Amino acid sequence: MPQFVADAVQPLLPPAPVMRAGTIQDFLPREIVGLIPTGSADALGPMLPPVAAPPLAAPAPAPAPAPAPAPAPAPAPAPAPQAAPAPQTPRPQVGYKNCTEARNAGVTPIYRGQAGYAPHLDRDNDGIACE
Repeated sequence: MPQFVADAVQPLLPPAPVMRAGTIQDFLPREIVGLIPTGSADALGPMLPPVAAPPLAAPAPAPAPAPAPAPAPAPAPAPAPQAAPAPQTPRPQVGYKNCTEARNAGVTPIYRGQAGYAPHLDRDNDGIACE
């Protein structure tokens, strides 16, 4: 079990019981047991660390939560109503016989698409009349 999981689970578990098993001779190597006089072995008992409780069986992992059902797709929003296009006012038909007339009207140069533009005023056909 990873350490971070053990640290998270530890506060949830009951404290491990302190167990003492057998006599002091059970905790010492055999060579040393023969050197300790009878009765003094029990005097060493409080100085030895307690025997740890046997490890607890790992708790069964919690069942994985069932996947949440996919939310139903939201209906597509209704298209916004298109505003009716503004009625186009007809352009006044402005026409000039020649560039002198257009210059006298103060509208030169006249670009292709503007009122008053006519191909006969654009000699080089570059989109700019009476330049």
